[in-house]
Amino acid sequence: VDFRLDKPWTILFGPSGSGKTTILRAIAGLLRPDEGSIVLTEASGTALTLVDTHAGTFLPPHQRGIRMAAQQPNLFPHRSALGNLLYALPETHHGEDGAMGLLTDFDLADKGDNLPKQLSGGEAQRLNLARALAAPHSRMLLLDEPFSGMDGSRRERILPYIRDRAAKDSVPVLSVTHDVAEAFQLGAEVIKLAEGRVVEQGPVEVVLAEERARLLAQLNPAGLKETGGSRA
Repeated sequence: VDFRLDKPWTILFGPSGSGKTTILRAIAGLLRPDEGSIVLTEASGTALTLVDTHAGTFLPPHQRGIRMAAQQPNLFPHRSALGNLLYALPETHHGEDGAMGLLTDFDLADKGDNLPKQLSGGEAQRLNLARALAAPHSRMLLLDEPFSGMDGSRRERILPYIRDRAAKDSVPVLSVTHDVAEAFQLGAEVIKLAEGRVVEQGPVEVVLAEERARLLAQLNPAGLKETGGSRA
C-alpha cells in the first residue's frame, strides 16, 4: 500500500483480509514491515521516520506517541476503570478530575471502582476508547473497529464526541470499519482496500457511493412501491 493521510479523520474500508488491521499495527509499531517506510510529519513540518527498512530505522512503539484502541479491549486487569484511565492521564493533565470527566462522557460514571472483569463487553470497549483518547501529547489515534459491539444510540453520540475532541486536540484519527453508515456519519476521508492494495481514496460521498446505494436498496427492497400514500 502507498497512501498519505492529510485529513482529520481517515477510514480504512474493505473486506476482511484486505490488510486494514495490518496497516494499523505497522503504524503503531506492533509489527515490523518487511519493506517500505512510514513517516509522520508534524504540524510544524518536522518529519519523524517511524520505519525505513532500507535505512534500518524502526522506532519502538513507546517512542512514537501513537495511541491505539483495538477491537478487543486490552485493559490492565488489576486496575479499576478509574485506574486504567489514570495510567494514561497524568496529574499534569488534571489527573482524577479529567479521568472522572471521561468516565462520565463514556457513560461509565458509576463504574470507576470496577475491575475490567466486572465490566460488560460494551463497557470495557468504551473504557478502552476513553483511555486511548485520554493520553496526552498523542501524535495519532488508531481505532480498529472499536464501535462494533456498541448499541446504535450510544455509538451515534460517542462517535461525534471522539471526532470533536480529537479535532480540538489536533490529533489525526485513522480508523477501521465495515460500517457504511458510520463512515458517512463521520464525513471522513476513505481509503478503500482490496487484497492488500489501495483501490481508491477520497471523500466518503465518492468512494462509498456504491456501498451507500446498495445499503439503501436493502432498506427499501425491490417490489415495495408507494401508491397513493400507501405501500403495496
